[in-house]
Amino acid sequence: MKLTTAVLLAGTAVSAAVAAAAVTRVRQQERHNGQGIEVAAARVQMDWLSQVATNHDLAKLWAPEDMDPEEYMKLMHANRQLCAFSLRDRLGLVTDEQRDLFASVLMQNPAIRAYWERFRSLRIEEAATARDERGLAFTAAFDRAARERQTADA
Repeated sequence: MKLTTAVLLAGTAVSAAVAAAAVTRVRQQERHNGQGIEVAAARVQMDWLSQVATNHDLAKLWAPEDMDPEEYMKLMHANRQLCAFSLRDRLGLVTDEQRDLFASVLMQNPAIRAYWERFRSLRIEEAATARDERGLAFTAAFDRAARERQTADA
C-alpha cells in the first residue's frame, strides 16, 4: 500500500471517529436540554400545586364542583408528592424496581390513595395520550399498587 493511501485511510478513520463523537455529543446535549425542560415544567406544576394546596380561595376556584375545597387541597398535596416522584422517574433516576417499591409505599398513605381513587382515570388517560413509555410505566405501577392495597384492605 502506498504511503498516500495509508495516510488517506488513516485520515478517513480519524474523521469518522470525530464525526461519531460529535453525533454522540449532540445526542447528549439534546437529552440534557430535554431534561432541563422537564425540570422547568415540573417546577411550574409543583409551584401551582403548592399554591392550590395551601390557598383556600384558589382551591375553591379549581376544585371540582362536587368536591369540598379543603378535600381538594389535601388531594393536591398528594398530587404534588406524586409529581415530584414522577419527575425523578422521568429523569431516569429511579429503577423499575424502585418505582414499584415507592408506588407501594406511597399508596399506604391515605391522601395518596384518596387522590388516586379520585383522579385515577385522568392520570391513566394523560399517560396514554402522551405516548410516553416512562409515564405509562409510572401510572401502571401506581395503579397496580392501588389495586394491591384495595385487595389487602378487603
